[in-house]
Amino acid sequence: MEINLQKQIKCDNCQGSGCKPGTNKKTCTSCNGQGEVRQTRNMGFASFVTAAPCPTCRGQGSMIETPCSNCKGQGRVKGTKKVDFQIPPGIDTGDYIVSNEGNEIPDGINGDLVIRVNIQPHTHFKRDGKDIFYDRDISMVDAALGCELMVPTLHGEEKIKIDSGSQPNTIIKLKGKGVSHINSRGTGDQYVRVVVNIPKKLNKHQKNLLNEFKDTTD
Repeated sequence: MEINLQKQIKCDNCQGSGCKPGTNKKTCTSCNGQGEVRQTRNMGFASFVTAAPCPTCRGQGSMIETPCSNCKGQGRVKGTKKVDFQIPPGIDTGDYIVSNEGNEIPDGINGDLVIRVNIQPHTHFKRDGKDIFYDRDISMVDAALGCELMVPTLHGEEKIKIDSGSQPNTIIKLKGKGVSHINSRGTGDQYVRVVVNIPKKLNKHQKNLLNEFKDTTD
């Protein structure tokens, strides 16, 4: 997946240094480039040393004498960068982090890009963690006599066998046909629920056949 992201990017004019091209940063004379200043306090027979960020260079250890005119000495500017990333299989609704693609920090560690993922519901599949649930309608004749049929999965069509005498809401497990585990190997399973359709209207011939069947089972 590829997006154009507006963020803070490294200044092309100074290459992130913050200095006017042709100039360099100057070592801070207040802290001698250490970025901190130390103070010694004598209290009775003991002395204590405290360290604090240098107020002159703000803890940087160096100072910009001639700032870059493009970024005003910040080393970065607001711009647009094309970010290419891949959503891993098995991801669920939530935040997905793309490392080092956030705001750029010259001479530091870039921030991260946080992508908020919202998984849309599917028309036929229902998801529960790594498992997939799917309802398959069959006729009462197929439930009684048994049959073989194809059902869709996330990995293509799969043949299942309906045993003769299958009852409504019978569950058939398709191992490994669910969602991939995002941080580990393996996948979930798919569960097919058999939904037996009872016809609401029957013609005369169909009623006679069912009555004959009823008489043989009494």
